[in-house]
Amino acid sequence: LKGKIHETNLTYEDFPTSKYMGPLQYTIWKSLFQDIHPVPAALTLDPGTAHHRLILSDDCTIVAYGNLHPQPLQDSPKRFDVEVSVLGSEAFGGGVHYWEVVVSEKTQWMIGLAHEAVTRKGSIQIQPSRGFYCIVMHDGNQYSACTEPWTRLNVKTKLEKVGVFLDYDKGLLIFYNADDMSWLYTFREKFPGKLCSYFSPGQSHANGKNVQPLRINTVRI
Repeated sequence: LKGKIHETNLTYEDFPTSKYMGPLQYTIWKSLFQDIHPVPAALTLDPGTAHHRLILSDDCTIVAYGNLHPQPLQDSPKRFDVEVSVLGSEAFGGGVHYWEVVVSEKTQWMIGLAHEAVTRKGSIQIQPSRGFYCIVMHDGNQYSACTEPWTRLNVKTKLEKVGVFLDYDKGLLIFYNADDMSWLYTFREKFPGKLCSYFSPGQSHANGKNVQPLRINTVRI
């Protein structure tokens, strides 16, 4: 380079961004977002399916186990009465879908998909032949796919966030560590009908273990 380099006192606010592209971080985000398929789903939980011990947030994106007295909820065939579970409000009958669930600091949980017509009453075997396609954290630091029998997962670090990818038409349900998108497990099934997302935060204990909720990781601008 020849000549002198002159310093400037211009700041970001002085630069005429509106003439060009606007705030750079949002421009890049929107450009990338248009190319992402599927767009992460903004799921919500269905209160009508929730076990009476479960507490849902007002926006139905967070579920926790409550140690207090059971809530006085009206029973119905839709509601789980033994398994501390809740289903998502949307049923998937085709297409490609992806969502993420925050599971950090918990010692027990189960997430995945369930056929919308699954039995909600009594003790339930969470397995594909019963219409459930899930992975589970159990015994504090163990992870398994709920197959018949369970398949132990090779998870080297504690999961903080789980990604769930469904390609309904291809019969694929894939779980990922959503922090680095490393693969956890794949179900290959011919799904029998519409599927709902499935969540169980597990029971919390008086000693303070597993009191943290499950949270759907909603993507926002």
